[in-house]
Order: sequence, then C-alpha cells, then structure tokens
Amino acid sequence: MSNLNKLNFTALEVFGRNYLKWVQDVKLHFTAKNLHPAIKDETNNPVGKAEKATAMIFIRRHIHDALQTEFLVEDDPRPLWVALANRFDH
Repeated sequence: MSNLNKLNFTALEVFGRNYLKWVQDVKLHFTAKNLHPAIKDETNNPVGKAEKATAMIFIRRHIHDALQTEFLVEDDPRPLWVALANRFDH
C-alpha cells in the first residue's frame, strides 16, 4: 500500500451495476490523496484547480467509455459526482 496510484479500480459500468463498490473505492482513494473536498458540497473549503483536475482525471479513467462520452462536457468533479449519484444511487 505504499503507492496508492498503483491500485486498480474497476471502472463504473455503463448501467451502474457496480456503483456502490465503485463509490466506496473512489471515496477511499480521494480521502487518502486529500481530494475528497473536490466531490463534497463544502463552500467553506475551496478546492484548487489542480485538485479538481486530478479528481476529474481519476473519475474519467474509472468510468465506462459510454459514460465518459455522455459526461464529456463536464469539467468539475462535484457536478459529475452528483450526476452519477442521481443516475445510479438507488
């Protein structure tokens, strides 16, 4: 566990069958990398552009290609996180 970048995460499937596991994995990774504020609704803890970009890269690399295409115009991790939750969190 010395290098968290080398951990493998299963991509979020297009129909969200693995959404709950995927969310847990991403949250743990973001907490370890201090990126969790990028997806939380916190107005008192602003997130820098670099952290947002890192979070977006991670999320995009770990969602199905069809979802990447669907959310291509999204450039902020928080709205993308909320959109995925609205779609798959039942």
